[in-house]
Amino acid sequence: MRGSIIKRSEDSYRIKVSLGKDSVTGKYTAHYETVQGNKAKAEKRLRELLTEFDKGTFIRPGKATLSEYLKSWLLDYCKPNLAGNTLALYSIMCDKHINPTLGNIPLVELKPQHLQHLYAQKLSSGLSARTVQIIHVTLHKALKCAVKAGLLVRNVAEAVDTPKIQRHEMHVMNEIDMHIFLEMARNTEYYTLFYTLLFTGCRRAEALALRWLDVDLLLCQLSINRSMRYLHNVAPENRITFKEPKTQKSRRLIALSPSTVGVLSEYRKAQSKLRQSLELPTLSDNDLVFSHYDGSPLLPDSVTHA
Repeated sequence: MRGSIIKRSEDSYRIKVSLGKDSVTGKYTAHYETVQGNKAKAEKRLRELLTEFDKGTFIRPGKATLSEYLKSWLLDYCKPNLAGNTLALYSIMCDKHINPTLGNIPLVELKPQHLQHLYAQKLSSGLSARTVQIIHVTLHKALKCAVKAGLLVRNVAEAVDTPKIQRHEMHVMNEIDMHIFLEMARNTEYYTLFYTLLFTGCRRAEALALRWLDVDLLLCQLSINRSMRYLHNVAPENRITFKEPKTQKSRRLIALSPSTVGVLSEYRKAQSKLRQSLELPTLSDNDLVFSHYDGSPLLPDSVTHA
């Protein structure tokens, strides 16, 4: 008999569904559930379970919590398949925002209302709609993997509404603003970097990855062919990596204005002179354009807070 119902009390019934022989142990197994209510409710639930079993969508409930699942998802799926920055972002979302609220809920018992409550709670605490959307993306991707692995029947994140992001008009610097900004930065080690960013439009990570061999001061152009990645959750010696662009469109040549060529030329001369005075290795084409006096990279965070 594949399924049976046993009355336990006036308003409680126990359902048993035979699952057949376990492929590992060779023992016959069964799934048990307790239904609160009348017999009709228990019979309805039994029919649902048998239908799921026949369709191959039945998943035997496990004891793993959402926190335990997310830990294995980050390690087994995200780490080997995603870029370091993406892995770090998902790890932060799990550790800081998801696990403290939902981590103890069994994975198979996670419901849309759990996620909706989490998002509302985060918004009321002052978190931006954009960050809440990232939390949702993290959960959606994790639960999608759980469905694919047969741990869940459906992705409950698909039944949840996420907050809309209010788009604000972008304000850009005019010529006067740029002049004031560069004057303020003139006596810092970031002046040439800021000047290049303003007059080329390249991204910060692209500029920090430039080597002198990527800059042609005669033809007045620079070549964008990689970007810097800074990983927070790894050993210090492995935190800085360089990665090629994701698309061919991102690999490009950028024309340099005469003033930018002049600034870069003076910057290279100053670098060479400083290294010579400190008896450091001679500046080469393989060295980073924007670096500290000893050739070590400028960190993205330090540039942001400069």
